[in-house]
Amino acid sequence: MGDAGPRNGLPAALTPLGVFCKDTPIIPAIRKPETVHQAVAARSQLIYLLTGDPDNVEPMIGTVLGAGKIPIVNLDLLNGFSRDKFAVNYLKRVGARGIISTHLDPLRHALSIGLYAVQRTFLLDSGAMDTITNQLKNTQVHALEILPAMVAPKMLDRVRSVSPDLPVVGGGLIQTMKEVEDLLAQGLSAVSTSHPQMWIK
Repeated sequence: MGDAGPRNGLPAALTPLGVFCKDTPIIPAIRKPETVHQAVAARSQLIYLLTGDPDNVEPMIGTVLGAGKIPIVNLDLLNGFSRDKFAVNYLKRVGARGIISTHLDPLRHALSIGLYAVQRTFLLDSGAMDTITNQLKNTQVHALEILPAMVAPKMLDRVRSVSPDLPVVGGGLIQTMKEVEDLLAQGLSAVSTSHPQMWIK
């Protein structure tokens, strides 16, 4: 079945995240542990965990895996974890398939051990756009998530100039399905939302 080494910066064993985004472009993002069962009942293969601590993150990951879904954990939003390679190693050991972070070091480590790496960034001004562009040139992540979602389309041309196939996800401050439709129409690959009423079943 081919080699297991990197190809275009991506480990060969990992299906590109863009494949899942095309199938279902609304990614459930769990902010409350009690919504994990609603999230896994949604159509999306990708499930973001935006909450967790040493007591509950492993059971939540297990629930996602048990539903045949792909758990991607926001390392920055976990309680009781450092933002380092040891936390990333632990998350892989308990079944996480990827991490989300604003920090490049854990993302690079995730890439080195065969996890999905999703870079999260806040698009505050033109300086932030320059920073993101430079980071993408130096670290080949699997997807870029931009907050707030409504400004994410402003970054698309720059992202495409550096990495034409990189999925761009919009997150944060999405309130209606009309906003979701508008963002996807403007070229975003997907949106992530913590509102269960938007999780398509």
